Formats: sequence, structure tokens, C-alpha cells
Amino acid sequence: MPRWSTPLLPVPTRASGWALLAFTLPTLFARHTDALDLRDLLAGVAANDRFETPIRADVRLTCEPACGSAESRAIFLGKGETLYVEVQGGLRALVRPGEILTPEGGKAVAAKPGMAIGDPDVLLEDLAPFTVESLKLPQISDEGVAEVVVTAAPGHPSSYVLIVHTIDPEQRIIVKTQYYRDWVGNLVKMRRTADVVEVGGHRRPGTITIENFRRGTTTHLSLAWREAPDAPAVLFEPAGLVHPSGLSWPNGK
Repeated sequence: MPRWSTPLLPVPTRASGWALLAFTLPTLFARHTDALDLRDLLAGVAANDRFETPIRADVRLTCEPACGSAESRAIFLGKGETLYVEVQGGLRALVRPGEILTPEGGKAVAAKPGMAIGDPDVLLEDLAPFTVESLKLPQISDEGVAEVVVTAAPGHPSSYVLIVHTIDPEQRIIVKTQYYRDWVGNLVKMRRTADVVEVGGHRRPGTITIENFRRGTTTHLSLAWREAPDAPAVLFEPAGLVHPSGLSWPNGK
């Protein structure tokens, strides 16, 4: 199926940018297809991304070349539409669609915009579980047998002005995401998902690779998923950020 060539329109300010995107996205990216229902596709992706039961991932992050931190470790705990994130010896956060909380002054507070997990390539908002409401004015911009490209503005306050997801329609997972900042032609980074595994009846990425075009760096996340029925319920609530999590690290560290 042919790809459409579209002009790239500048977004001069964040306020006027949303209005411009709301006006132009349907015109730029609208496609007519009887083979695929977009809302059904996005609902399927959201259902897969949701954590029906507590799931844990032990994460190893590596960055190259010349990154501030060559390697770090983290724990992801998911339940429902909430992801608890803990970086070894550092950041802790609750990540939800449209809401990110971190501890400060003995309580959970809204995270600063653009806060990253360890290396700047991976923002906390990049880790939020996907929901249908994650996208504003989504449109199919390309469609093939094995992938569907969906273009949209973020549905929640974001560091980005435009997001382009490439979705595997059979597995109902996002296999690639392109992130644009400041204006719709400014591609700043790209995320790829690989080594998909099934845990608790849902498909999860075993590897995530993020290329930051501004910095010229690449960050790799290796994720070892498992079911975690014993995960403390408090860690999925703001109060859980106030005290140490008590989680054990691989190799007893």
C-alpha cells in the first residue's frame, strides 16, 4: 500500500500547537480502510498492556557510547494500569497514564516534566501502560499485512508533540515508537521492542532499544518478566513511595 507524503508543519508554541495538531492530523493522516477498525486495534493493545495480575520485570539498562551511566538496574512492578519503578540506589516512581508520582519531602508528589529513569534516553512517561486515551486524534497513516502505523498527539500532558506507533495487529503490541518534540518534524528518538515473551497471558517485551538522535546514544533495556503474586499492594499506591520498598534484587543484592 503506498505511503502518503505529507508536509511537516511547525508548532510555534505548546498552546497553539495542540490546536494546530487537532486541525491538521485528520487531514494529514486520515486513511480509509474497511479491513481494520482503529479503535478495536487500540483497545486490543491497551488490553494486552494492562497488568491483570501483579507482574515483575528485573531490568538491566545499558547505554552507549559515552553515556553518563554505562549500566544500571531497575525493577518494574505492574498492576492494572500502574507501573511501579525502582532504580537500584536511586529513583522510585509510580507511573500511570497521565500521572507520574515520585517521593519528595516524605510524600508522593507529581514528577517534574521530562524526568528520566537513569539515563536521559528513557523518560518515565515512556514507560506508562498504554490506554486508548494515551492518544489524541489517532489516525492510521500506513497499513500493511504485518504492521499498522498510527499517528497521534499525546492524550496527556507530555514532553512530546507527536507520537507515531507501529503496531503488530496480530499480537496487538507496539513494536516501534517514534517521538517528536517541539514541532511535528523534529524526530528526537525511536523505541523498538523485540524478544516478546508471554507472561500471565499477556505479551511483554524482552528487549527495548531506544535511539536518541539528539545525543547520538542508544539505550538497551533487557527485561526478565515473571508473575509476582506476592508484590506488596502498597507499592501501587502513593503511600508506598514514602517508605523503602523492601524488594530484593537479583543475586540477593
